[in-house]
Amino acid sequence: MCVPQEELDWNKMLIERYIGREGLWLHRRFLSLCWIKHFATDVGDLSCHSELKTDANHDISNFLDNEIQFVHTCLAIPSDDFEDVETQAVFSATYILWLTKQMYECEGIELQQKQLIRGGELKTLLKKHRPEKSFLWDSIN
Repeated sequence: MCVPQEELDWNKMLIERYIGREGLWLHRRFLSLCWIKHFATDVGDLSCHSELKTDANHDISNFLDNEIQFVHTCLAIPSDDFEDVETQAVFSATYILWLTKQMYECEGIELQQKQLIRGGELKTLLKKHRPEKSFLWDSIN
């Protein structure tokens, strides 16, 4: 089963509208997991068809680029606009960490963690918003 793009777009719109709602982020994880499993299946099935495999890898790259851009948009919300900005930042940061882990675990999908966690800015953000859990954030490479 592949999740339609409309479902991802709808979820994105809700996350942007209802700042800091954990249920929306958890649903995004579910939708992303469906996409990841779809990509992993496609890449695995296309192991001998290099042209089609290139297309599947391009789809994976586009998906990740869109998710990274979306998370960075969520992290850029000014603090004085909404009450739940810190919560939104933590949910978006944990989502991208979760996505990184899922991509590593899927066979056939290669991903550089550095691509998702640019220059330590995610680690810095997490330490700023949740200093009580800094021992967890220190393990991020």
